[in-house]
Amino acid sequence: MTESMVFEHDKVQIRVHDGVFELFDQANVTKSYRTPLSWVRVRAQARKRGMYMLHFSYAVYPDEPIYARLMGGVVTYATVEIPMADEPLYRAFFNNLADLSGRPIG
Repeated sequence: MTESMVFEHDKVQIRVHDGVFELFDQANVTKSYRTPLSWVRVRAQARKRGMYMLHFSYAVYPDEPIYARLMGGVVTYATVEIPMADEPLYRAFFNNLADLSGRPIG
């Protein structure tokens, strides 16, 4: 995959280039998340007070959805808290990534 994509919203930046996924969160500048796109797994968890927590981890199976609602526990390597109103923006970006990587959305 040679196509580059950049998603920037509020204090979050996500970059994909040459099959590498990178997440940067200005709220947590000491920790980033970088992995092959084929390994990315994001789970969205509804929180109180109109917020969502996005949990970034690694896919166990190659056909695992790249983005889905959190249905149970998850090992997390990075998290980003976003307003519930912003979740559709993130979901749309991950829909595009799913199309590029040939992975489903949950």
